[in-house]
Amino acid sequence: MRAAQLRIAALVIVLVVAGQLLRVQIGLDPSVDAVRAWAEGLGWRAPAAFLALVIVRQLVLLPAVILLTAGGLIFGGVLGTMLGGTGIIVSGLGNFVLARRFGDQLVPGEWRPRLRRLTARGSAPVMMFTGLATAHPIGPLLAAHWTAGCSTIATSTFLLVIVPTSYARAAALATFGSTLTEWGSAPALGLAAVLAALIVIPLAIPSVRRRLFPAPVTPTD
Repeated sequence: MRAAQLRIAALVIVLVVAGQLLRVQIGLDPSVDAVRAWAEGLGWRAPAAFLALVIVRQLVLLPAVILLTAGGLIFGGVLGTMLGGTGIIVSGLGNFVLARRFGDQLVPGEWRPRLRRLTARGSAPVMMFTGLATAHPIGPLLAAHWTAGCSTIATSTFLLVIVPTSYARAAALATFGSTLTEWGSAPALGLAAVLAALIVIPLAIPSVRRRLFPAPVTPTD
């Protein structure tokens, strides 16, 4: 690994550590209630702060599923969808650009063979994997967006894939989150059942499961 890549890796580690310290300092636990309490204390600044939090969520190690659900609870289904989806798009574009610049050298060793297998077969498998992983409520966003950046697909194509799928993911979780204030009601339970189906049914289809979570590749040399 070149010196520049080592510096980038060190910078990422520093940013993640700083993010953890900041998260602990402001009491932002990885839970929907903690995110809501944090946002409610910000007043009119809450929407912008929430958008920023979704963008940098990977540095503070907050799962997208928690943030997008909390967005619906805090801001309602529509605004929660817009803020959450926009944050996923911006962070995804950032990961795409970093991957396009540094390639797979910063990718963990266990994922590198899978990444190379996907990108070696052209743009179609990459676009399918990226779209499915972005749209699925618990799909691996970082892996999908970094894989796209390491491929040959154009930035415009990447955006065409992730813009609608990011908002679809955000809409599913934010709509569910907006019902949590009335948990136990028929609409809330119905939406919970629909969301559970959206998560579980695709994973029950082997071809979709393989695209969302590619199997490990054993090196031959």
